[in-house]
Order: sequence, then C-alpha cells, then structure tokens
Amino acid sequence: MKKRILYMLFLGVLVIGLVGCGNNSSEEESSSKSKESVKEKEDENVTFLDYDRATEFNDGVAVVSKTENFESTYYVIDEDFNVLFSYKGNQEFVGSYIKIPAKDDEKQINILDKNGEVVYSYDDKEYKKKVELVSNGLLVITEQTDTYNSSKTVTGIYDLESKKYVLEPDEKYKDKIREYGDFMLTLNNDYTEFFNTRTKKVVKFSEPVQREFVDGYSLEEDYRDNEIYVLVYDDSGNKKEIKTLYKSVGSIKNHSNGMLFDAEMRIVMENYNEKITGENVQLFDLKNGTVKDLSKFFIFVEKPKFNKDGNALVRFSNQGGETYYTVIDKNGEMLFEPVKRNNEASFGAESNEVPLIVKEDTLYDGGYFIGEEDSLSKVIDKNNKVVVTSDDKDETFESITNNSIIVKLKKPGSKEISYYKDLEGNKINLKIHGDLKEYN
Repeated sequence: MKKRILYMLFLGVLVIGLVGCGNNSSEEESSSKSKESVKEKEDENVTFLDYDRATEFNDGVAVVSKTENFESTYYVIDEDFNVLFSYKGNQEFVGSYIKIPAKDDEKQINILDKNGEVVYSYDDKEYKKKVELVSNGLLVITEQTDTYNSSKTVTGIYDLESKKYVLEPDEKYKDKIREYGDFMLTLNNDYTEFFNTRTKKVVKFSEPVQREFVDGYSLEEDYRDNEIYVLVYDDSGNKKEIKTLYKSVGSIKNHSNGMLFDAEMRIVMENYNEKITGENVQLFDLKNGTVKDLSKFFIFVEKPKFNKDGNALVRFSNQGGETYYTVIDKNGEMLFEPVKRNNEASFGAESNEVPLIVKEDTLYDGGYFIGEEDSLSKVIDKNNKVVVTSDDKDETFESITNNSIIVKLKKPGSKEISYYKDLEGNKINLKIHGDLKEYN
C-alpha cells in the first residue's frame, strides 16, 4: 500500500515537472518572438539618408549634404553614423556647436549643439552686443551698457556647457580676445596672456609668444653664443629650450602633435661651387625636450607630420634620385624597412617602373595612409599592409576619418559625389531613427 502511494506521488511530481517544462518552453518561445518583434519594429523605424557629399569628423560630428536644384541641405551625423538633425544655410560647425539664424526670425541667432538643441539665443540687432562662437563650446561676448551719464563695454568668455562665464566680463578684454591657433585665445596685445579653451584656464607667459599655437605648442628660434635653440611654449604656460644639433631650423612652423621633423640640405663649397653632400635631419620631441639625429637614415625628405598616435609617414629620396617611403615613431625608429615608390611625381625624374604612388605625406589617425596603384586607390596601414583597394578607377580615396574612408566617385556623364566606406571596403549607411529632426 505504501509503495502504491509513493508510486502515485512520483507520477504526480513527474507530470507537474513535465507541465512546468512545457510552460518554460512556451515562455522562451514567447520571449524569443517578442524580441524578434521588437527588432523588426526597430528596423522598420530606421531609414537611410541619401547624400552626395561627405566631410571629415571633428569633435565627434561630421556634416554631410545633399544638393538638389542648386539648394543644399546639411545633415549632422555622429561617430556611429546616426543622423542627428538637418539644417539649411551656409553656417559651419565650430567643434560640436553651430551659430545659425532662427527660421522665422533672422534677427534671432541661436547656438545649437550637435543634437540640434538650442543652447543659447540672442537678438542679433540687440544694441551693441557681439557674440562670437569659438572652440570647445565657448562664446566671446562683448556688451555695452549705458546710463544717462556713463557707458561701459566689457568682454568675457561664456561656457555653453556650464551656462556661466568662465572668464568674467571686464573692460580690459575689450578688442583683445581673438583666436591664436589651436584652442588658444589672446587676452592682451602683448601676447603674454591667453585663455586655453580646452582647460578653460588663463595661461600666462613672462615674454611674448610670437607664433600661434599648433597642437598645444608654439615654437620660436633663439640665436645666442653661436648656438641655436628651439624655444617651446606649451598651452599650459610652460617654456623649455632645446639646443639644436645643427645651425638652422627651417621647419620651425611645421611641427605637429608635439613633434618637429626638421631637414635641411647640407651644402659645402667645392672649387667655388656649391655641392650638396647630404641633409641635416633632426627630430624634436617637444614634450620631453629632446632632439635626435636622423641624418644617416634620410636624405631629401619631404617634411613629414606626426599624427595623434605618434607616428609619421616619411617620403624621401636617395642620392641617385630613387624615391622611398617608411613610417617612423616618436623615437625615429622605422616601423618597416623603406620601400620604393613611384618617382614620376618628382620633377624631371625618370620612371622607375614602381607602380605604387604615394602622393602625400599624411598619416591619418589610426595609422593609415593613401596610395595609388594601377589607377586604383589603396589604404595602407602603418606596417605597410594594404587594408582595402577601391572598386574601380572611378573611385578615389580622399581621406580617412573616424576609422572610415571618404570616397570620391566620378563616373562619366554623372556629377561627382562622395561618401563613406569602412576599412573593409563596404559603403556605410547613414541611419535615420524615426522622423528626421529638421531645424529650418
């Protein structure tokens, strides 16, 4: 009897378990169908933008456009290639902000963020008020206030993000504040006091800074005691000196991302004639205040610039006129042995029958440069590996931005257009989620 009861209980538990399993299976199927349904709805809610001109990304955004009947509509996209909003007019973004008239009242000027939201507004006809949009979401605002027996004009710097002045308005800044290279504003006429728009701090020097800032630095030469020094002023207010290895620095204006690659021909007199015996090549690290001699590696260099990753594409020739290229790091070390390139671009050069043409010395962020071979564009990485090749001769790779290629397409009988491709050669779709937000 007890065995029979236990057996019946076992059967009951088994049935309940089976029913439970059946319910779980049904719930999983239901959940799976629900997720698929949501995805379908999401896909239905996404459309793709038809555009004919692509541009480089800056501060997290790019502006593409579509021109029809000689009128252009501009579309703001983010780094994931989502379309944020559209606008009309010739205004351009400064970083991730744009200054643009209101649609229904051109006297009203709006500052929009990258999402098309109005973050600041003023009346352009407002009595003696001037607003200038500068880098990193800052406004240089000048206002005149009057009473019956006084008049006062002040200028200050207003931060759109914090919605407050980061440099309080003062009469001493009137007609003094202007852009001075990358992310720096002058605060006086002596060029000794600046405002750094990235750190939002005042920067002071004990002596004038003669050249505009590039990628955080301003450089000057100083001749004394029969030596030449490179004076390095950084955007935090520091100064250092680097003693040069040779008696001239011809590339002082061409520094980039904290590095200066200088190359000057070495000329001697022989029987009253000038003779080129080589080239003096020195690599300056502006942050560390060091210099390295690269003269034994390079001659007749085409003045390379460093990218943000700390590498540079170097194009140069040897004594016999053969042209080469390589990529170096901040220490001047080559990432690969120099490779021959086509030399037909060199004035008066004979063809060396090397098919690869490297037209420019730009090494884009991420470590890529653009070449051409048999009329096809190629993206090549910093280790000299071909990443992607254009589909045909009508496609030309223009630049590389946000890990994507800006491609120019010109087919016979058609207008020229440009668009983005990824680094695998696939055209990138620009996604519109829901209804497109239109500013005007």
